[in-house]
Amino acid sequence: MKFTYYKYRTKINIIKKDLKDKFPIGFSKKIGLWRKGFLAEKYTLYQLDKNNYKDYLSDYHAAMARWINEPFNELLTNKLIFSEYVGKYIQVPKTFGIIVSGQFYSNDSRSIEDLINQFEIFVVKIISGGGGKGVYIIKKESDNQFLVNNTKTYSSKELLAFFKTLNNYIFTDYIEPSEFSKSLNATSVNTMRIITLIDPETNKAFIARAVQRIGVAASAPQDNFTKGGLSASINLETGQLSDCTRHPKAKEHKRYTHHPDTNVKIEGTIIPDWSSIKTEILDAANSLPMLKCVGWDFVLSTKGLVAIEGNHHPDPDVLQGHEPLLTDERIKAFYKFHKIL
Repeated sequence: MKFTYYKYRTKINIIKKDLKDKFPIGFSKKIGLWRKGFLAEKYTLYQLDKNNYKDYLSDYHAAMARWINEPFNELLTNKLIFSEYVGKYIQVPKTFGIIVSGQFYSNDSRSIEDLINQFEIFVVKIISGGGGKGVYIIKKESDNQFLVNNTKTYSSKELLAFFKTLNNYIFTDYIEPSEFSKSLNATSVNTMRIITLIDPETNKAFIARAVQRIGVAASAPQDNFTKGGLSASINLETGQLSDCTRHPKAKEHKRYTHHPDTNVKIEGTIIPDWSSIKTEILDAANSLPMLKCVGWDFVLSTKGLVAIEGNHHPDPDVLQGHEPLLTDERIKAFYKFHKIL
């Protein structure tokens, strides 16, 4: 009964989102896409006018995959639990405390006033959620001035008052990007989205797809694809970046060899020490065999690879803008095993 309910709710949600977004293609074409489980925007992003839709994991199938990791979804959906448990196996941001109903509860003896005075830059983010929502990157500009998400300035008194309005947020350190990460775009945190799956035949993890996300002026200080950020495919053997795509807003499918704001060349750039990065990721995924599917968000930092968060049913659009998932037989077999296809 629960499965049937979510099956129909997911289909309705796809239609409702499309009606709200008003993507500029004909209504009859939208109906055809809905029947196949796709949002209208995928017509452009996946170039479905010339590619076979059956090769792509649809929005419907991606949503129905939310139970693959049950009953362990909370290891990924709750950032506090993610920090405490997944952090045993791979480097994660350090959590200093939690804000519940405006009250700060510290992990040590320091108050929130102590922390905002100590750090030049820090992050406050909601415990559950994704898509960059509820994430505040806060920079200290002076003893009594703080810049939040590069858009709004608070005094220390105003900032503390703002924290009083929050519920179920964590206070973490800011992960300083490496020189490589900064070279892609200095005004945003540029994360890698890497999908690991547990092969049902071998019970071993493999990397299904990997992309480098790169922020733009519209998404800064984050790199979210849905906010206009770029996505470059990562060659799993070499670590070399492809050209970029971005979330479509019109019928034209655009690709970029260079950053559209800075003209920095992206296509052909190689992620440093990629082989070691892959090993570190697979070691972590194999240490967490209950998590059959993880959409990892990693930052290459000055202190090495850091897992910012994990997603239990990652949106495939940032990946499939480069190539479909289901042309890979191992990926297709994974989703068939879990009865998604």
